[in-house]
Amino acid sequence: MAKTINVFSTNLQALRKKKGVTQEQLASYLGVSPQAVSKWENGSYPEGDLLPKISEYFEVSISYLYGQEKEKVSIEQEVQNVLRDVLDDEIKEENFNCSAYFDKILDIAWAFQISAYKSNKYYYKRPEVAEGERTVSVISDNAGYGYYNLNPDTQFYSIVREPEKGFAANIHISDKMRNIFKALGEPGGLETLFCFLTLNCNECITVSSIADKVGIGVEQVQSIIKKFNIGNDIYKPISCIDVIKKDEKEKAYITDLSGISIYIVLLLAAETIVNPPHGYTMQIGNRNKPWFDKKDVDGILKFIQENRK
Repeated sequence: MAKTINVFSTNLQALRKKKGVTQEQLASYLGVSPQAVSKWENGSYPEGDLLPKISEYFEVSISYLYGQEKEKVSIEQEVQNVLRDVLDDEIKEENFNCSAYFDKILDIAWAFQISAYKSNKYYYKRPEVAEGERTVSVISDNAGYGYYNLNPDTQFYSIVREPEKGFAANIHISDKMRNIFKALGEPGGLETLFCFLTLNCNECITVSSIADKVGIGVEQVQSIIKKFNIGNDIYKPISCIDVIKKDEKEKAYITDLSGISIYIVLLLAAETIVNPPHGYTMQIGNRNKPWFDKKDVDGILKFIQENRK
């Protein structure tokens, strides 16, 4: 006769394997024989007074052992489970592009944003923003800030935890920092960056092509690239290669799609500054101090002035 495996047996075996213990180790903890544990995993039940000890050992309720409730997991694990299910469903599609996955992330981010309002106990969908309107949600707190741009064409969410030593102490004024803004502020600077952002992972573009598209000189393009292509000897968002022509070589550039993507964040932030929101929804202002500590800034400015002399 075939043995019958009940829910308790299935759950007990799964919990034991998940915890990485043997039947002998579980038996030793419970004060029973390994044969008893083996019998439980094959269809029998333990004495009732052992159930609290088993539930405590595996950190689950007795109801869970009997299949009457789901195993409790952390909120982080629950979020991951939801996102994994969405991604798994998308992968089944012939031409999936993770759109539903990113939409779900934005939904979850909206839950983070509105939960900061203490009297709000229920989730509600992001407000629909009419075409041409610009609406954002902002949380400013002594611990950091959250910024949610709700415009459908430029949606982004930013959550920043303020460092223990403050923002100013961790953002450095340097020649490299200045060069990024100098390059993007020069005639043709933004246009050059746009050209790089059009490249796929297997494409390159020559300096002369950029010059023709942007309408500036080759030397000016090279100067711009040198200024905003910040990196180190191991990694840079833009890499130079040689294109072999019939009688000569020409410099061309390829991009690291992951590395250059940070410029998208910079551009979206600049777009928001240039075109500020018409209104706010769910704005919270609990911060009672400036974003940069005055002592930090005074120290930084003094250091810069001394090194200019």
